[in-house]
Amino acid sequence: MNGPRGILLSLYGHVDVYLDESGDLGFSPGGSKHFIVVALVAEESNRLARIVRRCHRKFGSSCRGNPELKFNRSSEPMRRFFLNGVSKTDSWIVWNGIRKSRVDVSLRSDKDAIWRQVASRTVSEVSRRIHARSMHIIIDRRAIKKVARKTLDDLLREEVMEHHSGIFPPVVRVSHVDSSMSEGLQAADNVAGAVFQSVERGDHAYLKMIETRIAYGEVQQP
Repeated sequence: MNGPRGILLSLYGHVDVYLDESGDLGFSPGGSKHFIVVALVAEESNRLARIVRRCHRKFGSSCRGNPELKFNRSSEPMRRFFLNGVSKTDSWIVWNGIRKSRVDVSLRSDKDAIWRQVASRTVSEVSRRIHARSMHIIIDRRAIKKVARKTLDDLLREEVMEHHSGIFPPVVRVSHVDSSMSEGLQAADNVAGAVFQSVERGDHAYLKMIETRIAYGEVQQP
C-alpha cells in the first residue's frame, strides 16, 4: 500500500520519530501472521500529548485500567477518538511489515534480527521523505540486551545517513523509553494497531481514519 506522497518532502528543523510494533515474533500456530513496525513522525509532539490528555478527560474511568491507552486495551470509541485526533495533526506515518510465513527458517530463532530488519526498513522510508536538521528516534523499551540495543541504534543511524534526502544528514539521537512515559509512543501504538487490523484481519475501518497521514506502507518480503 502506498499512501499519498504530498504530505511532506519538506524542510524541518527537528522531528521526533516514534517507533512501535504490532504482531508478535513467535512462529507457533497461534501467533500472528504478520509483524508490523510503524513510524509516527511529529514536528510538534505536544499535539500528540494533547490527544492523550483529551482522551483521558473524555473517557475518564474507562482509562484507569488502560493508563497507556494501548490500542489492544481500548474500546472502539476510544480507538476512534484517538485515531481521529491523530488524523488532525501534522504528523505523518510510515509503516513496514513482513508476512512471517515467508521468513527463512534459519532466521526465525533470532527475533532481534527480525525486529531490526523491519524497523530499519521503516526508518529508511522515513529518511527518504524528509530533510531535517535533527531527528530523535524514540523506541518503546524492549527487553533486549545492551549489546543488541546498541546494534539496533547503530543500524537505524546508518539507515538515516544512507537514505536522507537533504544535502547534509541530520543529527540523529535514539532513545529507548517506557511507553507509559511517552504520549508519542502511545499514539504510535494506536496507529500500529490500526495498521495491524487492516493487514492481519482485513478490517480497514481504523486505517481509513488516518489514511491521509500515511506517506508509505507495505508488507515486504523478509
